[in-house]
Amino acid sequence: MKKETVTTPGNGRRVQVRKAVRGAFTEAKRQAFLDHLAGCANVTRSARAAGVGISTVYDARRRDPAFAAQWGEAMDAGYATLEALLIERAALGAGYSPGDTRVPGPETIDTWLALELLRLRHLPKAGRKAPGPKPARASEKALADELCRRLDAIERGKRGKRASRLRSK
Repeated sequence: MKKETVTTPGNGRRVQVRKAVRGAFTEAKRQAFLDHLAGCANVTRSARAAGVGISTVYDARRRDPAFAAQWGEAMDAGYATLEALLIERAALGAGYSPGDTRVPGPETIDTWLALELLRLRHLPKAGRKAPGPKPARASEKALADELCRRLDAIERGKRGKRASRLRSK
């Protein structure tokens, strides 16, 4: 039985080849994750299929630029598969009802979810936030003026309370 090894850069040191830690995110698990991701574009299901946790794959993506690039390619392939399945579903026009004996195909895809995923795919990669105007950043002078205005309003409110207390006595 061959022990798996992991090749890692050693925090500013030379590259190291070590015995894989039990349950580690090995090359075989990475490949299984990427293959599954290319088929479904679903990180959670792909991590489960590879036998690792979601945080493990996100951590690996953050630390390893090569893996991050492979992840991007797999997601592109997954989205292409999703688009192809939606097109096939539209062309067939057939519906799937649970309990059918035939194997579910593209007709079982949740159309709304698939379209939402495809919409998110086409957003700018930096931030992936909904389109809209960027918030304007206030200048130092505008910030100081607003702060003084609010402090003055608080002070006026305090004076008004003192005056009403004196009148009530």
